[in-house]
Amino acid sequence: MVVIIRNKRGRKKRLTNSGQYRRKKVTIIVNNDENMNNLIQEIEYAILVGDFRPKQKLVEADLMERFSVGRGAIRETLKILSDRGLVWRSENKGSTVRELCAREIRDLYSLRSYLEGIAGKLAFDKITSKDIKEMSKLQEKLKNYAQVDKGLVKLHEVFHEIIFRASGNLFLFEQIARLITLSSSVRYFAYTYPDQRRRTLQEHDQMIECFESRNKDGFIEICRNHMIPAMEDYIRLFYPHELIDFGKESYE
Repeated sequence: MVVIIRNKRGRKKRLTNSGQYRRKKVTIIVNNDENMNNLIQEIEYAILVGDFRPKQKLVEADLMERFSVGRGAIRETLKILSDRGLVWRSENKGSTVRELCAREIRDLYSLRSYLEGIAGKLAFDKITSKDIKEMSKLQEKLKNYAQVDKGLVKLHEVFHEIIFRASGNLFLFEQIARLITLSSSVRYFAYTYPDQRRRTLQEHDQMIECFESRNKDGFIEICRNHMIPAMEDYIRLFYPHELIDFGKESYE
């Protein structure tokens, strides 16, 4: 008989009738919210930086080995990512990275544009000089960052989170964050294509300049539309057969 027990650190051990532990590969059990959130975030970042691409199957055994966690933790994480819309789960086919069609991408970015415009409007009068200094520091780091990895993504996220947090509306922040997560394929495109990265950095400079010159309307306009060119170029490149009218009124 083999009995499964866990030690104080949450690791599985197998105890035989003779009372000796069998030498088995240690499996880390994710048994608290912090570790689970870290695992979810790591897989989200892996999708965002292109390690896992749209329509790619997420094999549980591979994920277990990569992240050194048990099958239960992987299954729970994939369920959460499915609930968030980032992963597609099928009872017979397993889990795959979700691929959005052109219409879904356009609708998602229309909503992002609207909500980020509201966030910019609410944040403008609340952003402090300390916030602007922090954004300027992050911008310099982004300009000197050559890799496309989690570090790049985090710098970009923190830059925009300063604005979202300054809006003072937690629910607005949460909804924007969810939409940003769903737009992973377009964001990866924006990070990896040189023209898109240059445009992003220029828009960051413009945001800072608008605040320093107290140009509220200009600031709101950039917050509303800064992500639209990357979305349009992405659809034209990858979905040329899906013709969509990118009228500006769609994002207001």
